[in-house]
Amino acid sequence: MKKILEKIVNIVYWTVMTGFILFLVYWILQITTTCSFHTPSGSMTPTLLPDESGLVNKWKMGARIFNIFDAAEGKPYEIRRIPGYGRLERGDVIVFNYPYSDNDDDSIAMNLGLYYCKRAVGIPGDTLEIIDGFYHVRGCPDTLGVASEQRMLQEYMQEQERREPDISRWRSWMRIQPKDSLIGWTIKDMGPMLIPEVNTEIELDRKNWLLYRRYIEWETGRKLQWRDSAAVMDGKPLKTYRFKENYCFAAGDHAIDSRDSRYFGLVPEKFIVGVAGILWKTKDGKRRFRTIK
Repeated sequence: MKKILEKIVNIVYWTVMTGFILFLVYWILQITTTCSFHTPSGSMTPTLLPDESGLVNKWKMGARIFNIFDAAEGKPYEIRRIPGYGRLERGDVIVFNYPYSDNDDDSIAMNLGLYYCKRAVGIPGDTLEIIDGFYHVRGCPDTLGVASEQRMLQEYMQEQERREPDISRWRSWMRIQPKDSLIGWTIKDMGPMLIPEVNTEIELDRKNWLLYRRYIEWETGRKLQWRDSAAVMDGKPLKTYRFKENYCFAAGDHAIDSRDSRYFGLVPEKFIVGVAGILWKTKDGKRRFRTIK
């Protein structure tokens, strides 16, 4: 009887230990290596269709390490990365936290409960433009993103202009960040806009204040106001600003219908979970492993 009890105890012990080790390995892999993501909409068509699932490659940029409890409670926290084997490249399909909280769309904050999957058409240091519906980066000879999808947007715009020469009636939905008459950017024509990288220095005129205010406030934790024709922080004029973080411009491949950086602005690089690596589940439910490009 004693031997039987010892055998049962050993079986229970090793079962619990094996389960614990497997659970620990699973979470280590989730944090440092990969995790799954799901595409709920068609904003990345034709690269990713609705209801498809893929795996995030965290090794390339390096996995993020931060205090998730402090982040969830709104306390100050710092995001660090484990060294990766590469860096964000123009054209990478990325998964990132939405850069605003559920209750505030004017202050940058990492939304822990909302993830987006888009293409990084502009990376730190790029000067991005949208010309007649197509994405361009100065110095890059190619059109970025999926050209066929951007051509659909261009054709739709041209058709609307033929039907309604006075575009004021339907222009409002075309407007993108920042929605100010001084800028007047639309999903058809935008920029040029410099995408900040670490140590990028800008002059804080009225236009740059409109473009970069939220990112400066996020980096400094202070309000940046416009008073008496000058940018003011802590009651003192601020003529220039040097950025401390990297940013990117994230766009959906289905340009005609995608909520992306045209509407919510730039994405801090620290909010990027990783690069979309492998598609493992297609819309029809069948598994079909292929690289996401």
